[in-house]
Amino acid sequence: SGETERENMGIGTNDWDALLLRSEELVKQDADLPRVQRDIYQVEQFSQYLSTKVRQGDPTSSYNAASRLLATEGLNPRQYTLALQNFQVMPTYEENSERGADVQTYVEQVHNALSSKAIQVAHENAMQSFEKHIDAYLDATWQREKKALFDSGDPYAAPVPQGGGHRDQGLAPATHVLRGKAARYADVVKEMNKAISNNTKLESAVGMFAEACKVGSTTTKDASGTTLLRLWQISEKMLRDVRSIPAAASLQKTALMIDGTRSYLEENFQGHMENVVQSHRTVAALGGYPDKARLVEAYLRVKESRSRDRLDFDAPGGVDTVWARIYFCIRSGFIRDALEIIKRKVRNDQSTSAGEWIEEWINGGCKPLTGDLAASALAESEKLLATQQRVAPAGAPSELRSCYIAAICALAAGSSRCADCLSRDYPGFFPTIEDYVWFRLTLVRVDDAGSGIGAGSNGPYTLADFQSQINQYSSDHYSKGGQEPLLYAAVLLMSLQAEKAVEYLATNPKTHEFRVDAVHFAICFWYHRFIAPSESSVASKTVKQYAYSLTHRDILLALEYYIITGLVMGGSTDLKGRLLKELLTESHAYGVLLGSGGASADGGALERFFPERASRLQILESVAHECASDAQFEEAVELYMVAERPEQALHLLNNRIAEAIEASSMDFGSDQVVADLSSRAETAASYIRARDESSEREKETFRELLIIHKIVQRARSPGNDPGVLEHLWDLSFVPVDRHHLQSCVNALRGAHPAVIGLIQPVLLAGGEALARLNKPEQLHVLVSFAAAIPDRISQQAYQKLSEYQTRLG
Repeated sequence: SGETERENMGIGTNDWDALLLRSEELVKQDADLPRVQRDIYQVEQFSQYLSTKVRQGDPTSSYNAASRLLATEGLNPRQYTLALQNFQVMPTYEENSERGADVQTYVEQVHNALSSKAIQVAHENAMQSFEKHIDAYLDATWQREKKALFDSGDPYAAPVPQGGGHRDQGLAPATHVLRGKAARYADVVKEMNKAISNNTKLESAVGMFAEACKVGSTTTKDASGTTLLRLWQISEKMLRDVRSIPAAASLQKTALMIDGTRSYLEENFQGHMENVVQSHRTVAALGGYPDKARLVEAYLRVKESRSRDRLDFDAPGGVDTVWARIYFCIRSGFIRDALEIIKRKVRNDQSTSAGEWIEEWINGGCKPLTGDLAASALAESEKLLATQQRVAPAGAPSELRSCYIAAICALAAGSSRCADCLSRDYPGFFPTIEDYVWFRLTLVRVDDAGSGIGAGSNGPYTLADFQSQINQYSSDHYSKGGQEPLLYAAVLLMSLQAEKAVEYLATNPKTHEFRVDAVHFAICFWYHRFIAPSESSVASKTVKQYAYSLTHRDILLALEYYIITGLVMGGSTDLKGRLLKELLTESHAYGVLLGSGGASADGGALERFFPERASRLQILESVAHECASDAQFEEAVELYMVAERPEQALHLLNNRIAEAIEASSMDFGSDQVVADLSSRAETAASYIRARDESSEREKETFRELLIIHKIVQRARSPGNDPGVLEHLWDLSFVPVDRHHLQSCVNALRGAHPAVIGLIQPVLLAGGEALARLNKPEQLHVLVSFAAAIPDRISQQAYQKLSEYQTRLG
């Protein structure tokens, strides 16, 4: 068998016939071998597979061997693999051009290729732009619809149904509905109302509002990074101790607010310097345990790092930064450090006259100088600016010194002309609006002492001049087309234009999400006497609108805001009456707001705001009068009763009873209406304790109206003529005989208007009853009485009475 196998190994692979014969012989020699049934094609296929596998070898081992070889040479095989995958063979000119083509043909081919490529790129860019536009449009549409959905109910509260009518004395207040920041603002308003009602002082209302904005709320900011909290912080610094200043000391109050705003801007700039130094530690080279002067030097290293010049505090003979350091010390509020630099560097400097006045200016709180010192500072500033304009190129080392000297001289002189020159010729000198505002506020003079250098020859630079410059541009100029709305609000606050800031936040479409904040800015500014009380101002209208929005949601909270609204709008008794009337008529929460009424009863929620009973009753009476003037009789009666003026309530009820009787006499009304009104009038009459003429007259009128109602009621029912006459003679102004005719005419002229208006149906009912009962003499007296009062009875009614008399006659 082994020999046969070796022989088979020597047979050629192409001699398939011989191989087949040998295989058959091999099978015959050993019958125990397994048989494999394959045809010649299967054998050929399997043989080729084995041959290919042997020739290919192991690709993994080959790849690993190649990688090791490349690694020994310091090459990265993966990088080469990626390079080969990204390799693109660029065709040459000969391959692309036709054989024998000239330059013109080549240029045309290149032109066509570039045109096709440009078209393809433009198409791709157009598709990308279109997709971005569609995405932006869909996103904007979604945001707008979502905002409209949330604002459809209320921008700051969720609607909560509140039931109950005006007669429900046990009406419970609605569940508190404000959320988040608005709820915390409301808590501050409650504390403010409590302080006002107790005649105590709230330490820092603006600080409490700032804390309410800060605690637990998400930071809302615009594109500039300005947040609502920053607006409150500006207000807090600006209004610090302002409430303690008497209202008549307007100049002192203005000076205090300017100093507070400057203090905020100085602290803000100090934080800016610290951030710049922290972000450029290597360049700043601040070192450990730095003082304020070292912080200014580190800031200057970063600020002047582009010039690559050494500065004088780092290398002797470097760029002179003495005046720059003084300026930035003043800008940051480091007054002592500025004075220290002046003592060491400026006192003996003969190149400038600033040493004569700069210490006095700084020690005076950096307020503009007066007299000869102001003139000297102005001359120095103008000389430096003019000289620098002529000889110093932009960015020159001398520019660093001259600009800051000129700026400090302009501040000391209070010269807006020099400030305008700095802004025009050196735009980078005021890199932010905060720098510009600080500089201008430092120029402002708020006292009347001496003569200063102002905007022109008319006087010193005033706060009104500064505000006029700010208002030269629209809000879009400061807010970059509305992208940074809070920045413009901050500019208005820093320029002491509180009412404009509130109006902007309350009315501008770009500030819709800050409406609630505008309300509480207005309240805060009023409390700190920053804005004057007024009924027509946007601030007061904003607060009133917010209070009205709470009327049907939380009546007690609405009352808190209505009380504040009355004070913001002026605080007069009539005004408070109108506001309370609006609150009562809208909410109908008489029980909650007014209590049960009466001398010994509680005064409801209103008692907390008007603890003095006399003032509370006066307010309620004023509200009742307003309701009566607006034909809101039901509300007026209720209020008169609570205000302990039942005679006024009875007066209104008498008029209503007279109207109901007149309608009943013409079959227009129902006797039940008269009965209900009479019941309430009887209650009001029982509360009248006074014995004066007007009270007694109202009681007598009520008694006469009841008699007239009985006459009219019986006249409508047949067979009640004796009853009609029985009640007719109970009226003191109806004559029984001729002897009382004139006295009854006189009595009628002095009767209540409600009774006079019903004389016609009374005479008609009496005349008809007398005619049926055949009493001509009494009927004649009644007709004579009607003839004596032609202005109280119509011609038709008189003719009807004459017909009754003729029928009997």
